[in-house]
Amino acid sequence: MEEASRTVLRSRCPACRLSLYTILTQPPSVCPFCQSQLDVRSEPIPAATPEPEIGLSNGSSSPRRCSRLENRTLALGIATISLILLTLAVVIKLRNVEFYWYQPWINAYSLAVGLFILSRFILAAFYTAPPDVGFLPTAAVIVAARNEEEAIGKTIARIYAEGYPRDRLEVIVVNDGSTDGTLKEMRLAQARHPTLTIVDFETNKGKRHGMAVGALLAKAEFLIYVDSDSFLMPGAIRKVLQGLADPNVAAVAGHTDVENVTTNLLTRMQDVRYFVSYRVMKAAESLFGAVSCCPGCFSAYRKSCVLHVLDRWLHQRFLGRYCTYGDDRSLTNFLLRDYRILYDDEALATTLVPEHWSHYIRQQARWKRSWIRELFFAGRWFWRKHPVAAVSWYAMTILPLLAPLVMLHALFIGPLLLGRPPLFYVGGVLLVTLLWSFYYLEKTGRPHWWAGFLFTLTYILFFSWQGYYSLFTVRQTKWGTR
Repeated sequence: MEEASRTVLRSRCPACRLSLYTILTQPPSVCPFCQSQLDVRSEPIPAATPEPEIGLSNGSSSPRRCSRLENRTLALGIATISLILLTLAVVIKLRNVEFYWYQPWINAYSLAVGLFILSRFILAAFYTAPPDVGFLPTAAVIVAARNEEEAIGKTIARIYAEGYPRDRLEVIVVNDGSTDGTLKEMRLAQARHPTLTIVDFETNKGKRHGMAVGALLAKAEFLIYVDSDSFLMPGAIRKVLQGLADPNVAAVAGHTDVENVTTNLLTRMQDVRYFVSYRVMKAAESLFGAVSCCPGCFSAYRKSCVLHVLDRWLHQRFLGRYCTYGDDRSLTNFLLRDYRILYDDEALATTLVPEHWSHYIRQQARWKRSWIRELFFAGRWFWRKHPVAAVSWYAMTILPLLAPLVMLHALFIGPLLLGRPPLFYVGGVLLVTLLWSFYYLEKTGRPHWWAGFLFTLTYILFFSWQGYYSLFTVRQTKWGTR
């Protein structure tokens, strides 16, 4: 390192209570938020430390999702079983038609859910990832972090090890008022990677402000948001940018697997759920350029589009309160109204998921609140999108809200009060769960496909009802997991 770069420049805005730490990167002269002149002083670079271990948690050097079943006979058998299950699911739904008027609203719901799920698998079968057209624009990777001292060093190391040309890459990390050693870990990473820019919020401002300041500081044409506990795979940046070569595309969601999958039953369950939600649900939406949420784990955006909606998104209010969560779904909706949004299953990352049920329950409640809030926004214009995408979106909106009532009737009221055993309901649920579990097994080769049944069970008994709780607490602004 040159002598001139042996110190860190700290540029501070007293009004906004933020600081920028730079070594080889030219700092701005004014605050990105209030445009006030920044106070600049020099500080010593922290002592160099070794790069964190950047391999996957299972010791592999390639994504787990690439471990598709190599035994083609077994894979063919699973595919055959899946087709049989699909046929049985259709037969059950047709059976519902035969007995429709015995329980008309229950059967109408069952038919709608069956058609929706089957349509996702059928549409996903036609999905193809955006082709690699050699698009190599300038890109800024932005990471907003709060209390992530254990993961942030590895997150940064994996960004720099990803392989995108350094002369086209910016990396900006934001410490959002952490109370642990997150800022210290960022500064140690900066000593190893002097082109890294650090933004330090002295008090917690929220993830949305962290994402916004990155967009305002970035000089690149495209923004790539990565969560502070997510890790890019080699080639991920180049691949996720290929879809943005089309000027009508404002964002592309990458594919994320569970990094800590082997920890316990809960993380295995989430691994199945993540894969199906990406490779089936987002793949089906991507056919129409209507991916409804670009996850914070790993997604790319056209900066000009983000800057166009930045002020409205940053100061979004709902029921009189500023929105402090659901930032990724909200930003997606601001852009999806006028642009196409895609999914790329070949742009790969992994992420850490909750390992304890209490953490997972709070996370799901926050996600459901943001989903409910965004229904009121996107529902006003989604009908203008492709008809298939629009019908699917409104179905995906209405059906989960009705699910608890249908389950209550099918599993309790019907058997106990009306003497009607829930055979068709239970059979349909089991067949659908088998279908996506076998799909997961055939595509990934991972042995814990059976964990999909745990998700179905917990959804029926608890998480479907959590939607009503989230509806009644939608004005709550607490993050809940930090």
